This record gives sequence, C-alpha cells and structure tokens, in this order.
Amino acid sequence: MKNIITTAIFLLLLSPMVYAQIQQPPAEKFDQYFNEVFTGEGATYYSPESTHFKKLKKMYENRIHFTTYDAATIEAKGFDNLTSVPLNTVYNKGLQRDTEFDINSFNPLKYYFDYHTRATQIFVLGNTNTVMVIYPQSITQQ
Repeated sequence: MKNIITTAIFLLLLSPMVYAQIQQPPAEKFDQYFNEVFTGEGATYYSPESTHFKKLKKMYENRIHFTTYDAATIEAKGFDNLTSVPLNTVYNKGLQRDTEFDINSFNPLKYYFDYHTRATQIFVLGNTNTVMVIYPQSITQQ
C-alpha cells in the first residue's frame, strides 16, 4: 500500500513537468502575426469575417504546438528543419526568415506549411531543441 501511495505522489508531482513541455503559440498574438503576413489584397481576402480567416485562426489555436526534444532524439527521428519550409510571401514580399527562435514571438503564419495534409508534421526550429508540431485537420473539421 505504501508503494502505491508513493508511486501516486511521484506521478502527481511529475505530471506538471510532462505537460509543461508542450506549449501552444500565444493566442493573443494571432492578429499581430496575421497582419504581418496578410497585407494588402491578403487582408481583404482573409478579412476577420471570412471563413478563411476563421479557419486559419482555429488552426493556429488548436493544431500548432511546441515542445522540446534532446538533440539525439531530433537527429534520430530525422525531423525536417524549418529552413526547408518556404516563406509565405504571397501577400507580403518583405517577410524574412527567423534567425532566432522564441516560441512566444515566433510567427508560424510566415511559413508556407501544408495545413491540409492528413499527417502530423514536425519541424525543428533552427539550431534549437524546440520543435513545432502541426497536427492534421480532423475529418470533421474539413
């Protein structure tokens, strides 16, 4: 019985550390990130009232997560690096690649990811141990 209680306490103490490793992009920055990428004609096409805008915001808030792995795991899994993803410069030709990565200021909308694939995508953010995970759109969300 003592071992069960000790194990339960250990797991309760450990669980916040496990969950703390997964983080979503800051929801309050969506409009700022959106405005950086979708300028001019893009701002009209993706107006806040449009279905496109709402789907993009839902994707940003629900399907993108950040987590960390040790370097050996990243290398062993062979995750793609963000440098392999083109910039989303359709509506803003002046976008530039990030050279430093802080998940509290990283704008994933700047990059041209395939948000419609049915596979989970994982990208390493530069030379860090941080990876961005993009979960697939569920069939009910299409």
